[in-house]
Amino acid sequence: MARTAWIIPLLLSLALAWTSLPCFAWSNKEHIQLTRIAVERLVADPSTPDAFRQWLRQVTPGLMDMAGEERFFLHQTVGESARGYQGLLHWATRPDDLAAHERNLLVKPFGVPERKLHFVDLELLLPAGHRMGYRDDLSAKPSLDDIPQDINDPRWKEAGMLPFRVRQCYQRLVECFRDDKLHPTHEGDDDHAIRWAGYLAHYLEDNTQPQHATVDYKSQSYFADRRHAPNVHAEMEYRMVDEGRGEFLQLRKEFWPLFVAALDLPDPIRTNDPWRATLEVSLLSYDALPLIGHAAKQATNADNTLNTVEFFHFQGQLRGHPATVLQMKAHQTAWAVLRVQRLLLSAWAESRGN
Repeated sequence: MARTAWIIPLLLSLALAWTSLPCFAWSNKEHIQLTRIAVERLVADPSTPDAFRQWLRQVTPGLMDMAGEERFFLHQTVGESARGYQGLLHWATRPDDLAAHERNLLVKPFGVPERKLHFVDLELLLPAGHRMGYRDDLSAKPSLDDIPQDINDPRWKEAGMLPFRVRQCYQRLVECFRDDKLHPTHEGDDDHAIRWAGYLAHYLEDNTQPQHATVDYKSQSYFADRRHAPNVHAEMEYRMVDEGRGEFLQLRKEFWPLFVAALDLPDPIRTNDPWRATLEVSLLSYDALPLIGHAAKQATNADNTLNTVEFFHFQGQLRGHPATVLQMKAHQTAWAVLRVQRLLLSAWAESRGN
């Protein structure tokens, strides 16, 4: 589909600008699809090493082309259970399953439950003396230099440990590739490259959800009655994407070409350090929070019911340029594909000494 006149300036501006529970980001359907598209792009890329391409094909059943992915996005319902998806796609949804069903189990070496590995509330990492709540003018967003690198800093257990989890998954994936632990060796074996690649994909995808970078993860600050405010988090993530009645089919049809176009944008992150890169993604994604909040407020009626179509069609400002919520979501999910594609390939190259 040809790009229309209004999408081209937006995509260019975004390319330049790129210099439930709070743990859930995107939906099972999106985690499956974003991971699979990243693999498909790697497999199709002639520069991908042959051995890596072969492994990706082995561990990702059901690879398809983009026409198939469009049909999946428009018409497939996955829901809360990702049963039936195997290999890399199974492991890419596993962290949310653990967060939902093992809420009190502390994950080593972090000392926090699984759900706190999916986000980083940036406001809580401001230096002492700063007011640490979300503010619409983005004045509560810290700089990268403000953020402590010490995992033992007590602020991390409150803020969430997504940057450390991404770094751990990346390092374990490199080690498994290097040690030829490409597949499980026995039933119950979960220390293998498929598991860590799926986990890494999941957390990288969570990283591009703007509401995973703030204490105001449901955009409740935009409502006078916060207690009865609509679940903006659910609207942003999965309701439009994965409902089974065809209610939002037209929205999905509008979304798909925006998403495909955004896949052509470069990843703005320059560093190869997974910890630092995760924070840079969070800091850039944070800029979309006012757009989400104002859209939710505008689209919510007197009985606190949010109109999903109006929410996604709302146009506001994003880094000084006009953008709808639908365009922004397409940009963020496409960015997730690029991040997964980049780090999976990077882990393979590093394991080979490149």
